[in-house]
Amino acid sequence: MTTFRELEAFAAVADMGSFEKAAKSLGTSQSNISRQISEFESSFSHALFNRAQRAARMTMEGQEVLRVVRAILRQRSNLMERFGNPDLVSSTLRLGVTELAALTWLGRFLARLRERYPLMRVELEVGSSASLQSSLRSGQLDLAIVLDAVRTVDMARLPIGTAEFGWYCAGSMSLPSALTLSEFERQTVLLQGELQTGGSVLSSWLAERGIRTSNTIHSDSLVALAGICAAGVGLAGLPKAVASGPARNGALREIEIPIGAPAMNYIALVRIDAISDFHRTVATLAKENCDFGTPFASY
Repeated sequence: MTTFRELEAFAAVADMGSFEKAAKSLGTSQSNISRQISEFESSFSHALFNRAQRAARMTMEGQEVLRVVRAILRQRSNLMERFGNPDLVSSTLRLGVTELAALTWLGRFLARLRERYPLMRVELEVGSSASLQSSLRSGQLDLAIVLDAVRTVDMARLPIGTAEFGWYCAGSMSLPSALTLSEFERQTVLLQGELQTGGSVLSSWLAERGIRTSNTIHSDSLVALAGICAAGVGLAGLPKAVASGPARNGALREIEIPIGAPAMNYIALVRIDAISDFHRTVATLAKENCDFGTPFASY
């Protein structure tokens, strides 16, 4: 008789692309995963994985079975979320968040998540919105909280919160507290990353308003960007929560420009073929605890 453990093993191997990674994801041994897959496959007249390839690639029949397996696991998750005892939920949540969430409200959210699901294990990945979306699509993540700059038709999009941005220079720079747009364009502008980041949104936002800066420097890390800015290299577009500490101690200073700076929306992404009431509950908890305006150290 097919068991839920066999279904979970099958979906994990399909998502992770190997028996070894699936075993690690489920907290078990590779031999145990192999046994569960063999027992599950014995129920079918056709092979579900192509053994001729080194990686665990599904056959066409395997892909059809996977769609049904995901639906069964999703219904089980919905059943447990609605009628089960959350204290007994012992699954693993593979969660992805951006650096800004990690620097602000992530710790408080994880504490609330642990209160609701005491036995649940959280595996965390901190990365760019683009890398998190890729991990989500490949099955390495269950849910990712990312900047709302991701365009996709195979993901459910659940609103989480909004982050305020501003323009900052080193406290020692001899710049007025307000710049005209022409003065701003002559500055070196420091932005985060180049693809599906706050920096890419800021670049597009400036371009839409006809602003052409003379020089732009990118850094993937917001913390590094704030440090580069504090060294006097240029004006940085930073979340206010990231800049608030350095601004208080005088390392950074906020600069006003006539068009201001945008606020950026963040969302939770979940694959449509896997979303359940559990994922919606996690997203709701994230939304309730989301505070992009307060650094983690201030809690």
